[in-house]
Amino acid sequence: MVDIHTHLLPNIDDGSKSLDDSLSQISLMAEGGISRAYLTSHYFRGHFQYTRSEYDDKFNLLVNEVIKAGIDIDLQPGFEIYLQPGILSDIKQHNLTMGKSNYILLESDLNGLPSDFYNNIYPLLRAGYKPILAHAERYVSIMQKPSRAEDLIHRNIYIQTSAGSLLGLYGEKVKSTAWILVNKGWTHFIASDDHLRGKYYSYFEAKNKIEEVIDNHTANLLFYLYPSCIDNGDYIPYEYVEVHHSHHHQHHKHSLLKRIFG
Repeated sequence: MVDIHTHLLPNIDDGSKSLDDSLSQISLMAEGGISRAYLTSHYFRGHFQYTRSEYDDKFNLLVNEVIKAGIDIDLQPGFEIYLQPGILSDIKQHNLTMGKSNYILLESDLNGLPSDFYNNIYPLLRAGYKPILAHAERYVSIMQKPSRAEDLIHRNIYIQTSAGSLLGLYGEKVKSTAWILVNKGWTHFIASDDHLRGKYYSYFEAKNKIEEVIDNHTANLLFYLYPSCIDNGDYIPYEYVEVHHSHHHQHHKHSLLKRIFG
C-alpha cells in the first residue's frame, strides 16, 4: 500500500513533534503493509513556509534514522500546498511536487472552495502539473453537493479522500460524503492525512471496510494501484467507473457501477 498524504516529518508543520514519534508511527505503517509514504508537510505561504533545503535537511535526517532502525519503507518527499494566488511561483521555486513526479497535493478553504479556486488552479494545469485535491469530502461546498467532486474531475483535478472520514472521525456528514465519493468513483486515492494525533490503524480499518462494503478490487485501486502510479509520474485515469442503466417493465430502472482496471 502507498499512503500519499502524511504529516510525519518532525517539527515543520502541525504534524509530528518529535523524531521518536515519527519513527514509532512509521514502524507501525511498515508492519501493516505500507511500502511507500509521502511526507506531505503543509506549505502555506505566511503560515507554514520554508525553503526546499530546510525541508530536505529534515527529510534526509528522518530517512537516515528509518534506515538505522531497519524499517522497510520507502519515504518520498511531498507537500500539501495551500492554493492561493501566485502559488505557481512557489511550486516552481521550491519544487513542491510529490517525489520527482509532476503530481502536486493541494488544499483550499474548508468552508467552501473560494470563488477564485479555478483561476488559481488553471495556471498549474497549464504548467504541466497534475493537481490532487486533499480530503475533498471535508469541504463544505462538496458536502452540500457531492457531485461538485465530479465537476473537479472533469477539470483534470484528482481527488483524495481520507481514511478517517470513511470511519466517521470527522462527523457523520463528512463520513456520508466520503462514502458517496468512493461509491461513485469520484476519488482516486485513500490516504491517512496522519498528523500523529493517534495510532495509524484507521488507514487499515478503512481499507478493510471498503473491501467489505464494495470489493477487493476497489480497495486495491485506491490504496495501491493509483497511489503507486505517482512515483514514476504514470497516468491515472480521471474516470474509472461506468454507470450502465437497464430498464425492466418500463417503470423500473436499475444501475450497475462497473469499475475499470488496468
